Amino acid sequence: MPEYEQIDFSALANHARRMQGSVADAQLDLRNIEATGHSTDGMVSATVSAESRVVDLRIDPSVIDPDNPERLVRLLVEAIDSAHDTVAEQRAEVMSGITGGLQDILAGLNGEKNEKKTPSVVPRFPERRPRRRPRP
Repeated sequence: MPEYEQIDFSALANHARRMQGSVADAQLDLRNIEATGHSTDGMVSATVSAESRVVDLRIDPSVIDPDNPERLVRLLVEAIDSAHDTVAEQRAEVMSGITGGLQDILAGLNGEKNEKKTPSVVPRFPERRPRRRPRP
């Protein structure tokens, strides 16, 4: 019969409490994220916030061609998409700092092996007391 690792639910609860405190700080960090993306030719740049708002847009005058507005649209979309991708990466970095270690605990709950060779989580349950027999 395979030996199953047991989960320390108090460690999970403690980790959740620490994460709760970190989430408030991270929310402030996430609000302040801004990233700039560029079109493939570098002629257009766009800066977006974590709330997906375009906060700055720079266009090289040479790409403004009334006879070819599609080119400008394509460059704008490329720059904005690039900025959104960078914001998503920065958001993921902030969140991974908060959730660090939680993935290992969750993996243990699902019966997966701990690949990182970090100490496994072991439960600590109070010992059962024997039942008292009623007095005659």
